[in-house]
Amino acid sequence: MRYIILIASFCLVVETKGQTMYNTERQDSTNVYHKALIEFCGYVEKYFPEVAEVTVESTPMITMFPQKMGNLKIEYLPRSEVKKEFKKKGLKYYCVITPMLLKSGEFIVNVIPFRIDYQKNLWTKFKNNEIGYVSDGGIKSRFKYDCHQENLTFLGSEGGFGRIE
Repeated sequence: MRYIILIASFCLVVETKGQTMYNTERQDSTNVYHKALIEFCGYVEKYFPEVAEVTVESTPMITMFPQKMGNLKIEYLPRSEVKKEFKKKGLKYYCVITPMLLKSGEFIVNVIPFRIDYQKNLWTKFKNNEIGYVSDGGIKSRFKYDCHQENLTFLGSEGGFGRIE
């Protein structure tokens, strides 16, 4: 009987140690925003292999993230600099990592690529000096809070988008 309890305890420890526990405090690979960005970059590499670089909004929640994930170079840019980079370098897409939200008992982090272009209105073809953001999707990463471990567990990602350059 002791051996059965010992083996069952060992299997339980191995099972819980096999999963990565995610958080929002550390700026490393266990951060939920980092995991969401990994999922996004994986999608880009799989469906858009010609894309070599993505531009991501620089925010306090992602200050220490890597400059490269897989084969994809990542440039972090504050939103206040987007207009200047659009005019100077022709920036076409800008990715935003949303703050974590709670929906149906799951914590969700979205990474949304926005196409950048001059903003159109009804009276003129283009508004002078105004840019607009257009999204056609994104990647949603889902997490579940484990009360016993006091951490978040990654459940999976879903979604997609039709284009990124």
